[in-house]
Amino acid sequence: MHIVGGFYRELCHLPEWDATMGSGARAALTVAALSPGTEFTTYAAASESMAITVLERYGIAANVAIRPSPIVFAYFHPLSSPHIEPRREELITQPSLQVTANAVLRFGFLEGDAVVKARRAVYDPQTWRNPKPFSANGSSADELALVMNELEISSATGIENIDQAADHLIQTHKAEVVVVKQGPYGAKVYDGSQSSTHVPAYRSARVFKIGTGDVFSAVFAHYWAQMRMPAHEAADLASRAVSLYCETRTFKFEHAALAARQPVFATRGATVCIEAGIDAIGQRYALEEARFALRELGVNAICPNIEPAIPTGNYEAILVIEDALPPESVGRIAEHAARGTSIIVLKERAERDTTWPTDTLTTPDFTTALYFTAWAAGEALSPGMP
Repeated sequence: MHIVGGFYRELCHLPEWDATMGSGARAALTVAALSPGTEFTTYAAASESMAITVLERYGIAANVAIRPSPIVFAYFHPLSSPHIEPRREELITQPSLQVTANAVLRFGFLEGDAVVKARRAVYDPQTWRNPKPFSANGSSADELALVMNELEISSATGIENIDQAADHLIQTHKAEVVVVKQGPYGAKVYDGSQSSTHVPAYRSARVFKIGTGDVFSAVFAHYWAQMRMPAHEAADLASRAVSLYCETRTFKFEHAALAARQPVFATRGATVCIEAGIDAIGQRYALEEARFALRELGVNAICPNIEPAIPTGNYEAILVIEDALPPESVGRIAEHAARGTSIIVLKERAERDTTWPTDTLTTPDFTTALYFTAWAAGEALSPGMP
């Protein structure tokens, strides 16, 4: 399997993360864990030679074109928008890379491009900023699969309806398969027939989001492009692998572990209540960040402490940010617990010792709390699903 993609340093404050990976290196490490003979083509600065050597220790054959400097993505938390250095407008465009192989996974780059010739290719553009068609730079493949998230496919086609956008790509981009990643709701797989296949997300005890799309594309490419597995089966294995990576941040994808993952059958559009203190700027920042991120995940998030509650007071789930909760929040939480509403608690400070109902989900991690909330709310909205 040949991977061509970015090699970037990643920094995150909460949780702490400092690794030189990027989409290409992470995908190469993923595929190398599944089969031998992985090849990786990328750009890297001369000062990053040690990081390339680390990849080679995993049996990855690296082909590197030198760029002027490292490129860094810095996150406050995994769901925040990264700060990129050098800035996009300061990057010097490098000559295009050339890759010819039977099975290729091609990612989009910040600093260059890759011209691919393959029997089976998987293309993940990695951007919603005017993503270019696979063949626009001269790339060609006997069979092509496109992997995008919902924002990327809408930007690529100008079509808001995901089903119509996928059909448009199949018709106009000559793709055999289109996979649309849908975050906490899994993915949809289109193969040119009149129907699509839904692949669920799989539950994890912790959710580390940086690079999950890279892992998904890599596992899908391995099973579809290299092993020639049906697209919906490859996508299902990719979703299971993402669950493992989220939980462990490692590249261990044993079949028994993949088979043991538990699906999440959640529907978007649920309404959740956020209970949080609002007296200090840190409290308000955490609340606003959680509310924004949940809405980005397809959840209607309301905080009664700063806006009108829904008239019925019935929510699909409750997110509690445990930091000096006001008495009215404590009272509402008790009412929701009595109704059997799912309660998720973000408990960042271990020294606090609040007693919660026995079935409460508690986590010290911000992103994990938001995913637990989206899953619980989405499942409450769709109780009839398997």
